[in-house]
Order: sequence, then structure tokens, then C-alpha cells
Amino acid sequence: MPALPALDAARARAHHLLVLPDGVAATDVEALVLSRFPESAVSRSAAQARLEPMAGCAVTGPWAAPAELLPAWAAVVFTLEAPVQRGGAVPRELQGRGGLLDAFADGEPVGQERELIELGLAAARRLGGAIRAAGSGMLMTPEHRVDLVVYSPVWLHPDALVHVLERHLPGVSLSAMDDGAALPSDAVTGPSLIEDEGERRWLAAEAAAYDAAALEEVEVSESYGAVARVDDAIFSIAVEAARGVPVVLSGIDLAGLIVYELRCYADGTPTAAAVARLDAAGRELVGAVGGHVVDDDGFLVDLG
Repeated sequence: MPALPALDAARARAHHLLVLPDGVAATDVEALVLSRFPESAVSRSAAQARLEPMAGCAVTGPWAAPAELLPAWAAVVFTLEAPVQRGGAVPRELQGRGGLLDAFADGEPVGQERELIELGLAAARRLGGAIRAAGSGMLMTPEHRVDLVVYSPVWLHPDALVHVLERHLPGVSLSAMDDGAALPSDAVTGPSLIEDEGERRWLAAEAAAYDAAALEEVEVSESYGAVARVDDAIFSIAVEAARGVPVVLSGIDLAGLIVYELRCYADGTPTAAAVARLDAAGRELVGAVGGHVVDDDGFLVDLG
């Protein structure tokens, strides 16, 4: 692999930097930018690419990480170029908590600059990197998010959801949701994608029973949730009608679309075992209802 071009120190200090560890490909960054801003203008040279997600804004790289400005783990950087747009100074009582407010204590980014920094933070979260803020030079390292959001045309009866998830979330049980909105009447019509014949028959029976009951009611159902405590983690699942979709799924018909949110709560960062359990539950759910999986930043997730 040819050596990456060096980034002039003055230019590195002048721009926000998306800082990434070794092993991250330029195509990974490009894919994330395009998933948020699919109309981005893209130009490429032999070693680099320049993406323009918004007018006057650009993500350019990869560059070799300037060692004098960054920690030892940094291998690659992308410049985040945007017009400087700042609001007022951050109130003293909101300072000292780390993150964006500390990095820009003299004036919080707004407008396009804020959008580009938030794009960079989302990419850093997904790729295990950080953002170096121009001016203060502060390194913002966002926490990795493990939660999953599934968008599907198939609605599962609450008992069916418990049945699907209990293999990976033992003890999962239904929980009340106070502010749920009614699900659309066409949300129960999607086919199940479960391959096992016994599972299909079980879910088909549940769906038939549900349809029969629904004929006697004005509304199909309301949103619902489920929860499980496994080891030192709590897993929650919320089910409701989708009110919108991330940009990456913008071509999908919203009619009858259901959103399943799978979340893990732990004391501190979830363990590898808890993350693996959440991913396994996600795979099981997608096997039952199909659809697409994204993270909280709106990036597609491949559960393998």
C-alpha cells in the first residue's frame, strides 16, 4: 500500500480532523458520508477522495496522521472543512463535562459547521476514532453505541416477540409503554422470513389469533415493549409504528412500517458478552421479521 500524503501542520491545526486508527479504509469513511448525504459530490485522485456533503463543506483524505498533534494510536486523518459558524459562549455551568461543549467553550458550532462536526463524530463512533477540534485542539472521543434499530414491514404480536427473543434474552417479558401510538392497520400483513417450519406455524397461529381479535376492536394495537435482565445488563425492546426513517433508508415505503428498538443498559460500558447477546437477539428478530438494521446514528448495520 503506498504511503499516505502528509498533512501540513498548519492546515491540520486550521481544520477539524476525523482521526482514525490503523485498518480503517477510505471507502469506509466514504460509505458513511454518503449514507447521511447521498447527494454528496465526490472527486477522487490516486490516493485520496474529496466529498462535499453540503455546499462549502468537504471531507478530504486520507492523510497520514500528524504525529505531533495526535496520540500514538492515530494512523489516518480526514479533514472536515466547513465555514466557521458559532453561537454564543457555552455557559460556565455546562463546561467541564467533556465533549463538544468543552471543545468549543468560546462559541458552540451551529449551522453547517455543526452538521459536519456531528457527521464526523458519528463516523468516529462507528469506526473507533475521534475528532480533533480546530482551535482548542481538544480530542473528542465519542462512546461506541451498541443499540440496534430494526425497520420492518412485519408486526409481531407481543407474545410472538417474546418467543422469538427468549433464546438469546432468557427471561424476557412484556412491559408497559405509556405513550405508545396506534399501529397502522396494514402493519400485520407482511410475511415472516423464519425458515424453520415449526417456528413459522407458531407465528402464523399467533398472527391468526391476533387478526381474529383485531376484527372486534377499533384499533389494531398500540406500541409495546419488553425487557430482560441477563447477568449485569438490562435489555429493552420497544415496538411501535415508524414515524420516519434514517436518510439511508429514505427509499423505503413508510406505509405499515414498524420499528423495533433493541437497547442494552449496563453499569458503564456494556461488556463484549452483552454486545454479542444484543447482536444475536437482533439477528433472531431480523430472521423473523426481515427489514433493515441501523444504529442510532442512522448507519446501516450488518449483523452477519
